[in-house]
Amino acid sequence: LTLLFGLASINTLTVISVTRYIKGCHPERGHCISNSSMTVSLVLIWIAAFFWSAAPLLGWGSYTDRMYGTCEIDWAKANFSTIYKSYIVSIFICCFFLPVSVMIFSYVSIINTVKLSHALTGLSDPTDRQRRIERDVTRVSIVICTAFIIAWSPYAVISIWSAYGHPVPNLTSILASLFAKSASFYNPIIYFGMSSKFRRDIFILFRC
Repeated sequence: LTLLFGLASINTLTVISVTRYIKGCHPERGHCISNSSMTVSLVLIWIAAFFWSAAPLLGWGSYTDRMYGTCEIDWAKANFSTIYKSYIVSIFICCFFLPVSVMIFSYVSIINTVKLSHALTGLSDPTDRQRRIERDVTRVSIVICTAFIIAWSPYAVISIWSAYGHPVPNLTSILASLFAKSASFYNPIIYFGMSSKFRRDIFILFRC
């Protein structure tokens, strides 16, 4: 369940970055983002998360007890089985490397698009509103990407490290797991603290 919800969080962040990229860099394709497309995206998010988290239960990969109240993928078995190693390498590429690459590409493209749009206006001194929009987009994009990478990189690194036979201290493994599990906590806090529109929508939703 921990892996299931963690992967669903990663996939959700990736879809959010793609929708922001479409709206920010290709507004003419904004019609592609609709209720139906978002419903399909949510279904695919959970199908992918369920596939990767259920695979060890079906023999591709394995879970092990970490003796601190939870279990996780048995990375060490990659040393003894090509099947287990293929699962670990595949989940690392598909569930960490690719999502990180997509998010970085999306947010960097948004930042460059905002800067380019200001340059094309021919204004040597952009208005306060333009500066504020550029600053907010840049800040939110950098914080989201940074928080995601900080949360998941330690866990991904020690997982691959242990998969290739290198010992990992228990305390290091526990801290890396806690950082990874906290990733779903960061995102709403970032949006609530840095997006006035998000705060307004929350207040309207809960009638505050």
